[in-house]
Amino acid sequence: MPPANLSETEYLRHIELLARDVIHAANEEGWLTYDREATPATALHRAVNELARQIRHYHFSGDGCLEDDLPPMQLAGIVLLHPKAIPADMEGTYEEICTRLGIPPTADGWAVWNAWANDQQPISIILADTDGTEGILLNWAHGIEVYPSAPLPAQVVMTRQGWLTPMTLSPLSARKLGVTRPPYLTPNASGRGTPAPG
Repeated sequence: MPPANLSETEYLRHIELLARDVIHAANEEGWLTYDREATPATALHRAVNELARQIRHYHFSGDGCLEDDLPPMQLAGIVLLHPKAIPADMEGTYEEICTRLGIPPTADGWAVWNAWANDQQPISIILADTDGTEGILLNWAHGIEVYPSAPLPAQVVMTRQGWLTPMTLSPLSARKLGVTRPPYLTPNASGRGTPAPG
């Protein structure tokens, strides 16, 4: 039964999240397929497989759907820096923030992925292409836990120790802070137990 007092939009989102639970359970049981001709399949299997094919996933550059040989990168969070839009609690102008980071204040802005190095230390990876990062945020805003493929060296402008904050928390970090329930689709990559920000 859905929680009481949900708006129409909240109710539809609740149903979408339940559908993701069903898809995740089928995947965990090992019978989920996106192949329309899969056999043998019961009526329930066919219905769940069709649900998986139809449910929305917001694709973005580097989401791993085309680059499935690249490992997904677990993120603690994301910061988008644009000349006309910086996080509300971040001190300074766009130009001042770029100067502190050691990057030029370009018109296209910057994407900052807060992640973990191999030794579990927090790092900030600065990327020039913000389009893929905006796609990640769109998925997170719709309750879809996705992580990008690890960037190629040519895509990384700079890597810095520590995290740039304030950031938009990843679903992983939000869970570690206790503000959301478990995910519906969990990527293979792991934050390896590193504490979330906060």
